[in-house]
Amino acid sequence: MLGVPRFDFMSCTHLSETSETKPGLRAGITIATHFVVDVFSFVGVALLPLFAVLLDLPTEKKALLLALGSFCSGAIQPIVAWASDKFDTRALGTLGFVVAVLCIGNLGMATNFTQFAILYSLGAVGIGAFHPPAAAIVGHLGGSKRSIMIALFFLAGMSGGIIGNVFTPRYVEMMTPMVDGQPDTVAGVLALRWFIPVGLAFAVLLALTIHKTGHRHSSSADHHVSMEPSDRRQRWFAVGVLYVANMVRFSVNMALIYLLVELASQITLTRSDTALSDGQLGVQASQLNGLFQASMQVGMGSVGIILGFMLSARFEKLAFVVLPILGSFALFMIPRAGMFATGAEVPVAIIGTILTGVGFGAVIPVSISLAQRLLPHRTSLASGLMLGGAWMLAFVGPIFAEIVHKGFASKPGTPRFVINTIESLPEGLSASLLDGFGLDAGFTATAVALFLAGLISLLLPQKLIVEVAKH
Repeated sequence: MLGVPRFDFMSCTHLSETSETKPGLRAGITIATHFVVDVFSFVGVALLPLFAVLLDLPTEKKALLLALGSFCSGAIQPIVAWASDKFDTRALGTLGFVVAVLCIGNLGMATNFTQFAILYSLGAVGIGAFHPPAAAIVGHLGGSKRSIMIALFFLAGMSGGIIGNVFTPRYVEMMTPMVDGQPDTVAGVLALRWFIPVGLAFAVLLALTIHKTGHRHSSSADHHVSMEPSDRRQRWFAVGVLYVANMVRFSVNMALIYLLVELASQITLTRSDTALSDGQLGVQASQLNGLFQASMQVGMGSVGIILGFMLSARFEKLAFVVLPILGSFALFMIPRAGMFATGAEVPVAIIGTILTGVGFGAVIPVSISLAQRLLPHRTSLASGLMLGGAWMLAFVGPIFAEIVHKGFASKPGTPRFVINTIESLPEGLSASLLDGFGLDAGFTATAVALFLAGLISLLLPQKLIVEVAKH
């Protein structure tokens, strides 16, 4: 058909920069689709306090859901990245988006934890599958402006996350009818199905846009083979450092999501009207949680785009080191806002959350761009490692935060020998490990992890970072 790209999913030829048609338009549509993808990716997170009420989920199952989402979204990305580079195809990204739209749009159909976990996990797999080929394509189409385009791609995702977090709880509230004087919140979450047509429309647009678009330079493989072995080893070492640091940053991200869910529930219960039903409290907690989660996205996206436009290669290592360290101090202060701003805990906590988002998230697009420059022959793999490869292991974040918060005694299935070992410790320490150190301690432990992410980045080879800036 005239004007419509022909689909050839698995045998696309490698395209050079000069063979791309309308690269700015193609990149722009892919970036816009990332906005929609990440609206979907935060639907479950924003509504977790409400689903916890509807499905009677204890704290450990909320942490498990967040861990499952992180693992599933991350585990699929290196696989999709490898396949995308191997066959030079983008179809898996589009297919993943379709799966995510269908699963997330039907979250309201879940009537128990198992059903919700399956839909939530499959949705996370689909979200994860979209990211490596999309990020690689945007970087390729950006040419010499790779960092700027990746930053715009990242900003679109953060903006989608903000909208998903803030809009979704209010949308559910708006779609919740009153039945016999009581809100029917089940009908409200079932209304998420109206998101599906919008998502599918963008999936079709994405397919028409990117399925004939290359995502690497035709000479990149030859250039890699011509390198000295020591140069290749140093490049892979630098990618390894970026990977480990991103893994810690994403773990902090996931831990903070859990901590903010708990903080929102705690604040809501403290300030609530005792006449409200559990469902109404769940909606209020979801709205506050959505605001917290959106604040985190604001910090990640706003400074991320600034770094993409303004950060010189010679200062990239400095940003990787300094921003996480500064963010760790803001993270430490989030639950302690009442100490110096009595009555203003929520706005001060929001400011702290924004600054924490800067600390762990603003350098993520820089890491993607740098990894693509270090591995120009494996741009999907580089993107997949920086995103999903690191995200896959971030599932430890919410589990770690929940153990610090609630202790081992709250986790069903904890091996008896672990409990016995803890009980043999001094009484004060034993009691804290079993019953938890509290929510404030969870924030503190997560802040320490973010501080360590900054220290890990000291290992990045500064000279190499500057050398690959032109790639």
